[in-house]
Amino acid sequence: MSVRHIFLFLFSVLAVAATAEEPRGVLRDPVAWLQRASDQMNLRMPGSAPFHMKVSFQALPGIELNKKPQILSGQGSYEEIWVSPKQWRREVSLGSYHAVEVAYNGQRKFQASSDFEPGRVLMLLEALLNPVPRNYLSPELNDIPLAWKIEDHAADKTPYVRIGRSIMGMQHSFVSSYTFLPSGLLVLSNEAGLVTGRQDDIVFAGKVVARRITVQAGGQEVLAADVVVEAADKIDPETFDIPGAPASPGRTMRPLHFYETSKLSLSVDFSILGSSPTASAIRQVIDRHGVPRETELLTGESKDGSAALMDGLRRASGHPAKIDNDPCETVIYGYY
Repeated sequence: MSVRHIFLFLFSVLAVAATAEEPRGVLRDPVAWLQRASDQMNLRMPGSAPFHMKVSFQALPGIELNKKPQILSGQGSYEEIWVSPKQWRREVSLGSYHAVEVAYNGQRKFQASSDFEPGRVLMLLEALLNPVPRNYLSPELNDIPLAWKIEDHAADKTPYVRIGRSIMGMQHSFVSSYTFLPSGLLVLSNEAGLVTGRQDDIVFAGKVVARRITVQAGGQEVLAADVVVEAADKIDPETFDIPGAPASPGRTMRPLHFYETSKLSLSVDFSILGSSPTASAIRQVIDRHGVPRETELLTGESKDGSAALMDGLRRASGHPAKIDNDPCETVIYGYY
């Protein structure tokens, strides 16, 4: 994303920054910036104020380079009523997909119209529930140490701080980065080409809530969401009572990550890469049966080469990831 685009995001949040600005250089530990942003944004901590959140979102196809589109797109909605970490209700709809998940009376239940949760739903929930990945805050969750560096920048005299790290792939290095205002407010995140922007912030019960969230990949928008949050008053207990048995660990609306699941086992014929690298970052959603269901390009220098690569990755087969020995859906990123 260009400096101009970064500035536009920064400018949009300057007027509503939630905390007093600190001079650049006060925090020189990159993880401290991530932790401060997480603390500012986490609505779901024990003892936090109950809330009612409504989200309307537009899911867009992205770059599939495939004649038969896989990615479910269109208008969607998400609603969450949160009372405590042990009492909440989440409901989402996108096209033909509809799901409800509740936690109540020591049980978690999950109902869905399909065994496969669309990737754009996972993308939205990632932005809402995990604005800062938990493994970045807890080094013990990573297989290898994460080396971050911190940089001070300015766009049209607007200061900002960016922390970043390189991710090595088979042929290339890609970058994860997080951009903050001096106050600690998170403005942009970039995970291997998946760029999430946050705008039009408000403060709810002492926490920062972005009322506009956008996600871009390959230079085009793939998700746009408008968020409304308000106090949750006079909640009917029946709201949390849905029929059915408790859900197994792998049946959940929540995105599951590598550090909490057993490793996915996929067999891919890497002869599809050919003799020259494609410089591609690719996102895949793998279902609970270990089958690739959505494959899209996040970054790539050669669309022809990327298309052949993605074709091969769609034919991968293997065993799904598991959580507590229960098959689960997961999202993986590949660098080729």
